[in-house]
Amino acid sequence: MRAVALAFFLCIAACGDNLRGQIVITSDPAFEPQLRSFVELTPYGGITMGTDPDDGYQIAVVDDPAIPLEGYRIETEGELMRVHAHDVLGAQYGVAIALESLGFRFRHPFDPLVPKVPQLVATDSNVHQPTIRVRGLHLHTLHPTEGYFAFWEPSPGSKNDAHRIIDWVVKNRGNYLQWVALDDILKPDRYEPWKAFTRELIDYAHFRGIRVGLGIQLFGQSNLQLAFDLSDDRTGTVPIAQEIAARLPIVTKDLPFDALELSFGEFFNAEPQTFVDSVNEVYRQLQGLAPGTELRGVIHVGAEQKVQFMGEELIYYFLIKFTDPAIIRDVHTVMFYNLFEPAGGAYQSENFHEHRDFLRAEMCAGRKGAYKPETAYWVAFDNSVPQFFPLYVQSRLHDLEKLQEPEGPCGTLDQHLLFSSGWDWGYWLNDVASLRASYELPANLNEAFAYELAPDLGPKAAAVVEAMSTLQHDRVMIDKLTGYIVGRDSVIDLGRNLDIISQPDRITFDQLAAGMGRAEVEGMLPVLDSYADELEALERELGTLSLPSSRWARELRDGFAINTIRARFVEATYDASLAHIDGDTARAKQRFEDAKKLIAKARPVVKSRHADLHDTHLRRTVDKTSNQTFYQFGYLYFADNLCYWQRELDQVDQQMGGTAIPASCFF
Repeated sequence: MRAVALAFFLCIAACGDNLRGQIVITSDPAFEPQLRSFVELTPYGGITMGTDPDDGYQIAVVDDPAIPLEGYRIETEGELMRVHAHDVLGAQYGVAIALESLGFRFRHPFDPLVPKVPQLVATDSNVHQPTIRVRGLHLHTLHPTEGYFAFWEPSPGSKNDAHRIIDWVVKNRGNYLQWVALDDILKPDRYEPWKAFTRELIDYAHFRGIRVGLGIQLFGQSNLQLAFDLSDDRTGTVPIAQEIAARLPIVTKDLPFDALELSFGEFFNAEPQTFVDSVNEVYRQLQGLAPGTELRGVIHVGAEQKVQFMGEELIYYFLIKFTDPAIIRDVHTVMFYNLFEPAGGAYQSENFHEHRDFLRAEMCAGRKGAYKPETAYWVAFDNSVPQFFPLYVQSRLHDLEKLQEPEGPCGTLDQHLLFSSGWDWGYWLNDVASLRASYELPANLNEAFAYELAPDLGPKAAAVVEAMSTLQHDRVMIDKLTGYIVGRDSVIDLGRNLDIISQPDRITFDQLAAGMGRAEVEGMLPVLDSYADELEALERELGTLSLPSSRWARELRDGFAINTIRARFVEATYDASLAHIDGDTARAKQRFEDAKKLIAKARPVVKSRHADLHDTHLRRTVDKTSNQTFYQFGYLYFADNLCYWQRELDQVDQQMGGTAIPASCFF
């Protein structure tokens, strides 16, 4: 509401009697109901639906059979923009582009960029249509992100938030949205409110032209995050078909999802034949309960999870290829890594080439090639540290370009689904730029950033963000700084002892003290120092720009600042550790004090950002909070208290003989 009121009063103050700030939309009756909802969820007081053109800017939407489905064409005549479309989504996409030509940007679901006074920028008159058929988001509601609160906590406020997220997907050229079911719906008192709430969301998404899916898990034995699963039997005495028959109707009866996505957890395997038979049984029963509903299966990563089946040695998740060919295979990658470049040891993988080759084989076989990369990882990795990683956009565009290049082996990608885990600290940019690129691929990375950022922050700011992305690609991803820059909690340390690796590993302070990994750390530090120098240069360059006084500008400055401080902090802690090991007490003490000063420098940056969030619910993503996920805190909780930083500082203090007890940064 704050944005609506502000936009309204700005229009009164700036638009004047000639109503140049007024925008009137007229529409063919076939599209009018959806466009009314589109307008209602656009926080600008000067935009209305009408039947006749009025003063100010006019957007007229006409039904044109010559336009392909989900396509649009815009003709501009003075202050009139005529949108040609032939379906509900194409009409909404065209109106979104028309508004963007007036200075709007649909950045965050709850906080779009609204111009003070709309000013028309020329649009082309070409026909635009999607290059990828299915384009959307996977909201990882197993995590306490904005998407979780909107789609899994039934309330009028949640419904409003979910509608805004659906609207945001439409405005950024998406046509599919899914979220993940949690196991609290096994409780009758939770199930009935959830079912009624979810049915309304499905109906609203369908009304807007968006297909919807629900993620569920198959085996409870590999369920680590309170997901709703179909099989909890650990004795081997209950037939899997019986378990599926008991659980599957819970998420299908009177809930017209277009798809269910079946996942198989992480790190723990089922017996291969059991896997194949169980997946096929889910598909068989699904077609009986909800004929025509798609079943999707996630091909996760995990280089060490190898199994033998049908004469092959393969990654466990690749068993999906032996199931019914009607099942859509969602090829997944993690973090900011992509299908073509090194993966730095993420999930013990040097690269994800096997996943790339599987996806290309699907495309070549004429099946629905589906790719599901991430735009944030959250847990101890990026926005929860916090770090600002526009590198995600670079990787997502790199994948799209390589998968669709003319010299590719065959076909084009059919489906692109973004695994989304939180939007503050600039992570909305990763989702928006990547989602829009799956509709039409931009010419280059600069074009992608400039389109989103230039209207208010200017082309130079977009260029600096591009430079940040490229620097992170070269230093963090290719030069393997990832494990050192990101955070690390006690569970990650425990997992390493059990040979369970998720994010790229690093030499820890206790390993250094035990005489392990010194050569790696000594080789890493000069690279880290160069990275920090280059970050400082980019931060200075950003500081020279005349940015507006806005949340968007402040968020960008905070992101650049925190990246620099984090790099210097990690450098100082490892310097202190090495100096202590070498018996250089003075240097160890000095570098430890430097690290303390750096964490003190980071705190006001974080405090400033968390007082200025895009999320209109303020601190629900920052504080401890009761929810149905495994994590009883918002996804920015450990960013807010800089737990990963303090844990590292305390580990060095402990190594140097201090009394600090490092926190777990997990509970």
